[in-house]
This record gives sequence, C-alpha cells and structure tokens, in this order.
Amino acid sequence: LYDGPIWASHHNVRKIVPTQRQLTDDQIRMLIERGSVIGGMLDCWAMDNRFIDMVSDPWQLDIRLENLVDHWDHICQIAGNSEHVAFGTDLDGNYGTEQSPWDLNSIADLQKYHAILLKRGYKEEDVENIFHKNWIRFLRKAWGR
Repeated sequence: LYDGPIWASHHNVRKIVPTQRQLTDDQIRMLIERGSVIGGMLDCWAMDNRFIDMVSDPWQLDIRLENLVDHWDHICQIAGNSEHVAFGTDLDGNYGTEQSPWDLNSIADLQKYHAILLKRGYKEEDVENIFHKNWIRFLRKAWGR
C-alpha cells in the first residue's frame, strides 16, 4: 500500500462542519504524519453547518472568506505549524458565487486572505506557506526535485 504524502485538495474540518466529506481530527493527524497538504474548500456547505446547498444565501448567513480560516486554524493547531494547509478552492468556473462566501466575487479575492491571516495572528511566513509554498514543497518532494 502507498504510504507517502497525500494531496488532500478539497477538505475542511469535521469538528466544525460534521459531515462525511470533512476530515476528522484522527484523519488530519494521519495526513500530517505523512507530510500531506490539506486544501481548504470555499464551498459554503463545507465552511458553515447552517448552509444548505441551493437553498441558503451566504449573505444572509454571513458566511465570509474568514470562515475558512477557522478550519485552517484547527488543522494548524493539530500540526503545530502552517505547513499542512493551503487553498483547495474549486474556483474553476464550474459554479458561480451562489455557494461561495459573500465577500468572494472572483478568484482575485483570494488576495484578501493575506490581511485576514495576519489579523488572525499568522506571520508572513505562514501566509506564504498557505498561499503557495506548501503546495510547491509537496510537488517538489513528489517529483523528486
């Protein structure tokens, strides 16, 4: 069986949103032990338990970009660092903003996470890890570079 790192590209935390698609703390620990990166999803149903797909309105529920940082914080607390979280956005044009945080209008809004993360106490190095360094490190290791 494969025992290397896993690219867990579209997951959030089950302790915050208790659905089968989310990762349990034990699963998160296993992924961290294997050097994996967990990409946080920007789908409202994966960020806030109150959201019902195709029914709820992110604006009315006040689901913001910052909600994802709650999931990242949880993973970072388990890991003890910021080396295992990144974006796993699904912002590929397959759906619109109806199931995304209300303060997300386009992929360009991901830049807002820089200020959000700093405000939450992350250092510049952590922000760089989350924005790109974690995925790059993962790929370099996987490709043997």
